[in-house]
Amino acid sequence: MSKSKVTIKEIAEMAGVSIATVSHVINRTRYVRPELVDKIEKIIVETGYQNKIADKERKLLVGRESTIVAVIPNIESTIYRDMVAYVKQLVSVQGYQFLVAITDNDLKEEAQVLAGLLVNKKVAGIIHAPVSDVASNYTKLIQSGVPFVCVERNILGSGIDSVEFRDREAIFKGADYLLASGHKNVLFFRESTDSTTRDERTKGFLNALEKYNINTNDANIVDVTLEKGEDDCMLAIQKALRRYRPTAVLAGGNRITLYLMKTLRDMGIDCPGEISVVGFGDESWSELTYPPLTILRRDVKGLSAKAVGMLFEKINTGVAISHDCYADVELVVRKSTKMLDNGPFGDKAAAPDSVVLTKEEKHRLKAGHYRVAISFHYTGTSWAELHEKGIREELEQFGIDVVSVMDAHFDSELQNAQLDGIRLQKPDAVIAIPADDSRTREKFQELSKVSKLVFISNVPDGMSKNSYVSCVSVNESENGTNTGRMLGEYCKENKKKKAGFIIHGAAFYGTRVRDNAAERIIKDSYPDIDIVTIRSFGEISNAYQVAKDVITANPEIEAMYVSWDRPALLAIKALKELGREDVAVFTTDLDHGIARCMEEGIVKGLSTQRPYEQGRAAAAVVAKSLVSEEQLPKYVGVQPYQVEPKQLRLAWKEIFHESMPDRLG
Repeated sequence: MSKSKVTIKEIAEMAGVSIATVSHVINRTRYVRPELVDKIEKIIVETGYQNKIADKERKLLVGRESTIVAVIPNIESTIYRDMVAYVKQLVSVQGYQFLVAITDNDLKEEAQVLAGLLVNKKVAGIIHAPVSDVASNYTKLIQSGVPFVCVERNILGSGIDSVEFRDREAIFKGADYLLASGHKNVLFFRESTDSTTRDERTKGFLNALEKYNINTNDANIVDVTLEKGEDDCMLAIQKALRRYRPTAVLAGGNRITLYLMKTLRDMGIDCPGEISVVGFGDESWSELTYPPLTILRRDVKGLSAKAVGMLFEKINTGVAISHDCYADVELVVRKSTKMLDNGPFGDKAAAPDSVVLTKEEKHRLKAGHYRVAISFHYTGTSWAELHEKGIREELEQFGIDVVSVMDAHFDSELQNAQLDGIRLQKPDAVIAIPADDSRTREKFQELSKVSKLVFISNVPDGMSKNSYVSCVSVNESENGTNTGRMLGEYCKENKKKKAGFIIHGAAFYGTRVRDNAAERIIKDSYPDIDIVTIRSFGEISNAYQVAKDVITANPEIEAMYVSWDRPALLAIKALKELGREDVAVFTTDLDHGIARCMEEGIVKGLSTQRPYEQGRAAAAVVAKSLVSEEQLPKYVGVQPYQVEPKQLRLAWKEIFHESMPDRLG
C-alpha cells in the first residue's frame, strides 16, 4: 500500500476500529482507551499518514468546503463567547477556516444568515445554536446536505444531531439544593424565548418541587425578556421580588444572574441574609462578587469538543456516530446561599441584623444602668474569648455593665452552684451556655424568674418556651451540611469511596443537628460514598481511643468526619500514631490546633462558627429585651463560615478579626 495514498478509512480497517475512533485519536475530540490510542498512532506512523496530518495542520484549507461556521444568537453571553473560542481552536487545528455569524436571536435574521451559508460552496459544516426549536423553520438547512450540529439548543425532529447541556438535571440540582436547605418559597427566573433549553429547565424546576411535595401549580416562575435590555429586565426582576417575597432565587441564565445581583444591590437586599441566590456562573466574576456566588457552572469546553467531534464525524463519514450528546453542569456551592434553620421549638431562625434598637431605646438603655452576667460552660478556648469580646463590645455601647463571667469547666454541678451565685447578684439579664442540657435545667428555670435569659448554642431540655428570651446559635444544620459536602466533594474528586464518622453522641441539640446534617448530605448527594461506621465518643477525652478503634477495625477508611475541632485533634493524634495521615479529616470550628493541621494537609476542610458575631448577636437580643415589649425571635441563627486550605488565612481574619500568626501554637 502506497504511503502517500493511505486514507483514514484504511487506517481504521488496519486498527480494527471505526473511522470515528481514528478521527477522535487524531483530533483529540473524545476519550479513547490508551491501548487503542497507542495502536492507532503506531499505524499512523508506519503508514506515513502523519505527514498528511502535518500538512493539513500547516496550512488552512482553501476553496470548496474549507470553512466551518458557528451560527449563534449573540456574543454577549459568556457561553457563546467561550464556545466560539474553543470551537475556533479545535477546527483550526484541522486546517479549516472559521467564521462566526450572529443572529441576534431573531428568526428572520437567522433565516437570512443560513440562506447565505447554504449557497456558499466554501462552507464545510455549521455549528448552530438555533433561535427556534420548530423543525419547519429549518427545512432548507435539513434538506441541504450541509453537515450541521446544534449546540446548547436543539431543533425538535428526527435525525437532528445536537450536543446540549443537561439543563433539566442542572436546574433540578439548583432547586433541590435550595429546597433541601429549608427554602419553600423559591422564585425561578427564566429566559422568555421559546426553546427546548427553556422547556427543559422549567421541567427541572417543577420536578424539584414535586420531590418536596410542593404543588407545581403554585410554582413561582417569572419570564425575563433579555432582548428588552438591562433596565427593563431589572425592573421585571424588582417587581417579581416584591410580589413573591422569596427566601431564595434560582436564576436560569448568565445575564439573568447579573441583572438579579444588580437588582438586589439597588434594592438594598442582603444576600444571603434576606435572599439566597443560585445563579448561572459561566461568568468569571461570579467568584469575585461579595458574597461569592453559588452557581450552576456549565462545561462549555466539553460541549464544544463534543460538537466539533460530531461535526467532523458527519463531514468524514456522512453520519454522526457519537451517542453521548450531553455536556455536564456542576453545582458549585459558595456563599450566596444559606440554610433556613429551626430552633429547639421549631422556630425559624432569624438573622442577627433583624434585632434593631431604635434611637429612643438606646437612650433608655444608657439611662437604665443595666447589669448582665455571663455563665460559660468553659472559658479555656479562644472561642469563649471571642464570645465574651463580642458580648462586651456590644453591651458597652449601650452603657450596660458585665458584672460577672463564670466558667463551669464542663461541670454541670459547678455551673449549678455558679447560677445560684448569679441569682444572688440579681442581674437584669444572663447570657449562658449550658454545661449540660438536662442537669442544669432546674437552676436555669429558677434564674429565669428573676433575670432575662439568653442562651448561646443550646437551651436546656424541658425549659418552657416562655422562660427564656432567645437562643443564639450558629446554623448547625448548615454547619454540618457544609462539612459533609466538603467531604463528599473531596471523595468525588479524588475517587475515594470509604468514610468514617465520629460523632458526639451526647444529647446536645446543636451537635446532634450538625452530625445528622453531615450524615444526611453524604447519603442524599453522594451515593458512591460508603459510610463504613459511625461511632460516638460522648466525653471529649474518649475521641482519641474511638478514632484508634475505628481505623484499626476499618483500615479501608479514606476520609473521616469528626463533630468539632477538639475531638478532631484527638482523632488526628490517633491517626498520626497509626501512620494514617493519608486519611482526610473534616470537622467544624477553627482554632490554632486545627489550623495547624490544615496547613500540614491532614485537615482538608471545615465549617466554623462565628463566635464574635454570636456574642454580639446575644448581647443585642439582651439589650433589646431590657427596654422593649416587642416579641423577639426565639431563635437567632448566625451563618457559619466554610474554610478550605487555600483560604485559611483569609478565614482566620474573618473569624478572629486579626491576622493569622505566622506560627500556630
